Amino acid sequence: MTISVTEQISREKSIEMKKFEKKDKSFLHFVFRNKFTEDMSTEATQVWSNFCDLNSTKKFIHIWDCQSMGGFDNSAKNKWISHLNKYKNQTEKIILISDNIIIRGAGRIMSKISDHHLSVYRTFEEMTLKEM
Repeated sequence: MTISVTEQISREKSIEMKKFEKKDKSFLHFVFRNKFTEDMSTEATQVWSNFCDLNSTKKFIHIWDCQSMGGFDNSAKNKWISHLNKYKNQTEKIILISDNIIIRGAGRIMSKISDHHLSVYRTFEEMTLKEM
């Protein structure tokens, strides 16, 4: 995969957020590690909000890499959904990557609640073949 520009936006202990451009598309790549807690969601959504507010005219494809996520708190998920709704006009689509059926199912529910298009893949390689 060739990525033209990559910018590290945030790297917390359990979540990383990067931006990159590929084929005239803008991506926000979130990498989740460990259990996704309400505190992590609060920190991550603040960084996400600041970034989207500074780039208010852009639309992004989200990649949620949950391969290393060890579960999530419902309160964290609810906060994340509220930000999906807040930045709905800046979200072109969501790509979720996880081999965990519970996380994939939660992602599908989140996309229905927030009315976003979602593609789900078990591996990063599978996603790359179909999306990039």
